[in-house]
Amino acid sequence: MRPTRRGRIVVLLGILAGLAAIAAVAGYFFLSSIGVVGGDDPLGSVEVHIPRGADASEVANLLEEKEVIASALGFRITVYLEGGAADIQAGRYELRRGLSARGALRALAKGPQIDFVNVTFPEGSWLTDFARVLGEETDIPAERFLALVESGGVRSKLQPEGVNSLEGLLWPATYQIVDQDGPRSVAERLVTELENRVAEIGFAQVEATGVSEYEAITVASMIEAEALVDEERAMIARVIYNRLQVGMPLGIDATISYALGEHKTALTESDLTVDSPYNTRLETGLPPTPIGAPGQASLEAAAHPAQGQWLFYVVSDCAGHHAFSVDYDDFLADKAAYQELSC
Repeated sequence: MRPTRRGRIVVLLGILAGLAAIAAVAGYFFLSSIGVVGGDDPLGSVEVHIPRGADASEVANLLEEKEVIASALGFRITVYLEGGAADIQAGRYELRRGLSARGALRALAKGPQIDFVNVTFPEGSWLTDFARVLGEETDIPAERFLALVESGGVRSKLQPEGVNSLEGLLWPATYQIVDQDGPRSVAERLVTELENRVAEIGFAQVEATGVSEYEAITVASMIEAEALVDEERAMIARVIYNRLQVGMPLGIDATISYALGEHKTALTESDLTVDSPYNTRLETGLPPTPIGAPGQASLEAAAHPAQGQWLFYVVSDCAGHHAFSVDYDDFLADKAAYQELSC
C-alpha cells in the first residue's frame, strides 16, 4: 500500500529531527572539544598579563599559550556568543589552568587580581636598558620612556643647565610598577630616589676640590662599570681624581663602550679610536654625562675616595681584582703578569 501524503510528512519530519539531533550532538562534542562547554578542570594557577589594547583574539591566544584554556578558538566563540569582550580589563591576573572558555571569561570579568609588577633595574644600567626592561615588564612603551628621559621632559635637581639626558640620574633598584603608572611617573620616582641617595651620602669632600655633585656622579658611573670588588671602588675613584688633577686622559674603556652604544666585554683597536667625547683614551677630563646608573657603593666611593697617589690600575687575577700603581713601568709589569694568566 502506498504511503499517504500525511505519512510521508511524518517520515520526513522524523528524518529532520534525527538529523537535528545528530547535529546537536556533533555540535556539543565540537564545542566541548574546544572548551566552550563542559566542566572546568583546574590544574594549578598561572600569572597572565593582559596588555592594554588587546582584543578578544589576542586575549584568546594568550590564554591558550598559558594553558588557561584548551583552545583560543573556543574562547573567541564564547566571547561572540556571550559577549563580554569589553569587560576584559588590562592588567595581571592569577588564573587557574584547565578552565573552560566560559570559566576563563567569568574569571577575567572579575578584573585584575595583581595591580603591580616588580621591575628590577640593575646597577650600571644605561637609559636604553631602563627603557628596554620597562617595556618588557610593563605596558609602558620603551620608546616613550626613552624619549622622555633623554629630552629633558623630566629633570633632576642634579642636572646642569644644557644637559637634557637623565643618564646616571635614575636610581637602579627594584620598584613596584602599578597599572596606572606611565613613563613620567616612573621617571620621576627614579629621579627622586637618586636625589635622595645623593643627599644622604653627601659630596662635600670632593666638592671642596672643585668637583660638582653631577661630576661626582659621572665618576661613580665609571666606578660602577669598572669595579667588580667592592673594596677597590674607592681606590678606582682616587685614580680617576688623580688623573683629572694632572690633566691625564682617564683611559676608562667602559666610556668607549658607551660611545659605541654597545655593552662590549672586549674592545678592538678600531673601537679605541672612535671619535667621541666619551672616548677617555683620547679626550682629557670627564665625559659629558655619566655612562650608566651607579649604585650605592659606587656613589659612596666617588664621594669618599681612598687616599693614595695611584695613576694606574689593571686587572690582576681571574676574580676581577686590580693591581694599582703610581709608576707606569709598574703598571706595564702588572699588565704583563695578568696576560700570562689563563683566565
